[in-house]
Amino acid sequence: MPSNHRTWSQRLLLAFNISLAVVCLVAAGGLGWAYSQASALPRIDVGASLSPPPPPGDPQNILLVGIDDGMTLGAGDPVLRGRSATLNTDTIMILRVDPKTQQAALLSLPRDLYVDLAGGGKGRINSALAIGGPERLIETIKQDFDIPINHYAMVNFQGFESLVSAIDGVPVYFPFGSRDQATGLFQYDPGCVTLSGDQALAYARSRQFEIYRPESKSWQKDPSSDFGRITRQQQFIKAALRKAVSKGIRNPFVLKDLLGVAQKNVTLDTQFSIQDLVDLGTQFRNFDPESLATYSPVASGAMVGEMSVLILDAPASQPIFDVFRGTAPIPSPLLAGSTTPEPTTSSTMSPSSTTTRANGGSPTSMVTTTTRPVTTTTLSDFIPRAPEGTTCG
Repeated sequence: MPSNHRTWSQRLLLAFNISLAVVCLVAAGGLGWAYSQASALPRIDVGASLSPPPPPGDPQNILLVGIDDGMTLGAGDPVLRGRSATLNTDTIMILRVDPKTQQAALLSLPRDLYVDLAGGGKGRINSALAIGGPERLIETIKQDFDIPINHYAMVNFQGFESLVSAIDGVPVYFPFGSRDQATGLFQYDPGCVTLSGDQALAYARSRQFEIYRPESKSWQKDPSSDFGRITRQQQFIKAALRKAVSKGIRNPFVLKDLLGVAQKNVTLDTQFSIQDLVDLGTQFRNFDPESLATYSPVASGAMVGEMSVLILDAPASQPIFDVFRGTAPIPSPLLAGSTTPEPTTSSTMSPSSTTTRANGGSPTSMVTTTTRPVTTTTLSDFIPRAPEGTTCG
């Protein structure tokens, strides 16, 4: 399919994650059948926790949540290793879209971020859902970061696996043998690998990512933990976009498979209408995915009792949050040069981690802030990517 025919709903797959892309495919094809099928997606009432919808054409924020719910998986699924089948948020992203400027930004919140929970108490942000459902998670984000949430969408583990399988896997280039024994990721042979549903999920969830060092014949662990995982997730989403487009997601047969999976696993808030998605698709018809600005807050590792957490650096994170509050514009890629700029300053990681400046020099941290669009960075060897000048998949 020619690239100039790819609508926003296809392009923003990278922001919605492979799982949530199907809820806006109806804007891609304009098919009445797809519209009716998408209208049957599961809904959840999040009460009054959502911020009022903005006037038509104004910026809005969509909370995208990957659910750490193993109840739909088989007893032997590697995802269940070392964990109970409880409901937590495994991935938390806020997507901001501005129809007037045709710009979009994505904020990834580390699940171990230690926050004041709405309604009282403290804890990791990913516990808010388990304690009080989507409403408490939304209220916690609004309370702690002063970021309005206009819509809510979530997917569970089974849905992620099924949707990756529906596009026949997602290609990832591994420069080194890679593994995560906690999630069940085992990719021992370097090179371009098309990850199946279960391996894709194990990769996207990996926080104990390791690479094999042939020179020392040993495994080395990614010291950036949750921040490295966020970077790998963002790259995986882009790879999933390319694969979905190559499969022909406007093809009714492919669309039927994706919508069938979505109807079982993707949930939207009751106020998130299919027409809303169609309108966004029209407004962002020519959106360039490379202009998507990606962010993660500045944080440092700490121990609270026996719990390992991330403590927000509030002053350093304010410029990032301002973009999602609407008090600062989404940076233009023409002015910024790139949504993944060279770092100029840095913050801290876990105190037990080995930290290295991304651009050389004295020891420091892996979470990077700059005066241009900000993105999480980690040691390059731990971010699988194809060698320069080559492609994977």
